[in-house]
Amino acid sequence: ERLGQKAGTFCPGTRLQGNGGLPMNMNRPDMTEDVKSKDYTNKSLQKDSNPVTMKASKSPATESSDQTKAAKHEPLVYRVEEIAQLLAISPRAAYNLCNTTKDFRVLRIIDGAAQYYMSSIGHIMGVHIETDMRRDAFDHLLRLDYTYYNNTKVGTIMGRITNDLFDVTEFAHHCPEEFFIAGIKIVSSFVILCRASIPLTLAVFACVPLMGVVSVYLNGRLRARFRQQRVQIGELNSTIEDSLLGQGVVKAFAAEDQEREKFAKDNQDFEQIKTLGYYAMGAFNTSTRLFDGLMYSVVILAGGLSLVYGKITPGDMVAYMLYVTTLIATIRRIVEFAEQFQRGITGIERFAEIIDTPVTFQDAPDAVPLQPGPGEIRRDPV
Repeated sequence: ERLGQKAGTFCPGTRLQGNGGLPMNMNRPDMTEDVKSKDYTNKSLQKDSNPVTMKASKSPATESSDQTKAAKHEPLVYRVEEIAQLLAISPRAAYNLCNTTKDFRVLRIIDGAAQYYMSSIGHIMGVHIETDMRRDAFDHLLRLDYTYYNNTKVGTIMGRITNDLFDVTEFAHHCPEEFFIAGIKIVSSFVILCRASIPLTLAVFACVPLMGVVSVYLNGRLRARFRQQRVQIGELNSTIEDSLLGQGVVKAFAAEDQEREKFAKDNQDFEQIKTLGYYAMGAFNTSTRLFDGLMYSVVILAGGLSLVYGKITPGDMVAYMLYVTTLIATIRRIVEFAEQFQRGITGIERFAEIIDTPVTFQDAPDAVPLQPGPGEIRRDPV
């Protein structure tokens, strides 16, 4: 009975049963000890077990429901004064924070729209350019005489009008924009850094002309390798075409081994040329990495000396590091597209070779269309 009063779970006179339905011995010492209410009930019950003074508590489900209702009544839009109180800042700082957040959202929307336009419309423009180039090349091929086709393999012509123009889409889209953005970043960085320290800026940007000279030289080697790849893939296509078109003759004379040797030779040459091309690309990428480290070294050394002698402030030193990082990121972006640029340039060069091929037979300037005649054959003179 005392236990029941402590726990508040039964009334006096109730008979308790233990395990198996047997009556519990209430005279046991362990059953007459004072028991804390928290051992049998939730924490919300008071230690005072008097039903009159004991207060009922809300269940967790009711509390969560009340919290949800309270959250619904909380305002979603706050005034500047309320934001300042919540963040423990001045009203002016809260006002600037709100304006900055608003401007950031607007800029992100503009950036997303510009990115969509550049990714979709830019590539579509490159596709149109590639299509027009292929159309002009095919129209010019129809005007050439038999001499050109006798001296040029059909597989090489097909490679010029198909594979060589595949990379023109990416080249026509990315090349102008990447070089334009890189030029703006380099010029703007130079102007801004000159306002801090002209000697230090000149020392940093002295690496750019040297980097340009080395890049032009290595780019020339890289372009020559890619051009050799274009030529060799045309030869490989011609070998495959001749072999497949003449399978009747090949099988008639049991010349499969000779055809395998021809294909293996052209395929091996293409592998060697492509390997040399990647060696040239590795040299180009390595040179840009070395110049990156050189520019960082110049900034740290010259900037540290200027900082020691009071020529620049610590803020200027940080600005130099940030702008140099931006400049190096721009250069690396161009390096990433170097292979694509070279493939596009070599494709355009081989397209120009077709267009520049002279047409042997041309109409006279005053030529008129042939009109239908009487249907007679005249031999004048024979």
